[in-house]
Amino acid sequence: MNEDIKERQNELETRRLNVEARMAAVLPSVIDYVAGLSGFKSKYPEAAAAYASAKEDEAEVVVDLSEWRFRALNNEFVRKDEELLHDGKTYIVLQDHRLQLDWVPGEVPALYRPKADPGVEWPDWVQPTGAHDAYHQGDKVTFEGEHYVSLIDNNVWSPKDYPQGWQKAE
Repeated sequence: MNEDIKERQNELETRRLNVEARMAAVLPSVIDYVAGLSGFKSKYPEAAAAYASAKEDEAEVVVDLSEWRFRALNNEFVRKDEELLHDGKTYIVLQDHRLQLDWVPGEVPALYRPKADPGVEWPDWVQPTGAHDAYHQGDKVTFEGEHYVSLIDNNVWSPKDYPQGWQKAE
């Protein structure tokens, strides 16, 4: 009985995500239509501009939140080093695979790793899953609120687990 309930919940979630993805794909067209209605822009130029701007921002957020889900619903194939957007964060694909709804970026470290923000000098330390995403000599991280620099290549240990591999920054 529990399997039937779980299967039904998964089916409903898939349908909900499918509708969300379709709405995200259609929303920009609706925005253009409403903003372009005859007389709307000329009668209410400030309102039209504000409405269009707000809706464009909203559409971008919806698309950002839905890109991975939309592609997963379509069971798309992704390749190593491809970038995916999920819940407003960019992830790097670690190995070729077909997307599926239960392999969620941020929850499956064997398939995805968060993309480091190049504007952040001391990104948060993230547990490497292997040699492909290990830290190298000179890499900077923030671990438990402190800044560290890796002293070795292929460093897969935290500063706490292998302090010889890290130097605390002053």
